Amino acid sequence: MIQSPRKPIGLMVTVLTIGGICAGMLLPLSGNPPIPVSPAVLVDDDPGVMMRAKLTRSKEVLEGLLRNDFRSISRAAVEMKRISEAAEWPRARDEVYERFSAEFRRQCNELEALAKDLNREGVKFTYLNMTTTCINCHDYVRDSERVAGTTREGSIQFVPPHGLPPSVR
Repeated sequence: MIQSPRKPIGLMVTVLTIGGICAGMLLPLSGNPPIPVSPAVLVDDDPGVMMRAKLTRSKEVLEGLLRNDFRSISRAAVEMKRISEAAEWPRARDEVYERFSAEFRRQCNELEALAKDLNREGVKFTYLNMTTTCINCHDYVRDSERVAGTTREGSIQFVPPHGLPPSVR
């Protein structure tokens, strides 16, 4: 039986197409170029730029956990801490906020150390706690801004926690 030369070519095209699709799906998971945290970003007038940079680093920790890439986890933790330390957020710096910030930086240090020790369970636990700290801090700042409002100059004035209604504490 004589085979048509089109069958091997069709099979090859199908295999290459499927391979290309698979490679395209895996490409976003492979070594994404790091988002630089330059001094220009850290002094940007838009606090959203800095928050997005921290969120990107947080996603890198999660990706590192999924891929067992402890070096990426460690780098992301260092970068999150640097952003947190360098950022001059346009917000009031009250005692509660400062505690959240200190806890976040402590968790960054812990993530870095655990990643260097290749302690996957410790990294998972610390990452989940860090995420909870972030959510709680954002809830506090958002609720404080809502209760306190802004001054005529546009700066935020927090109401002390003991002055908040029970539903916001």
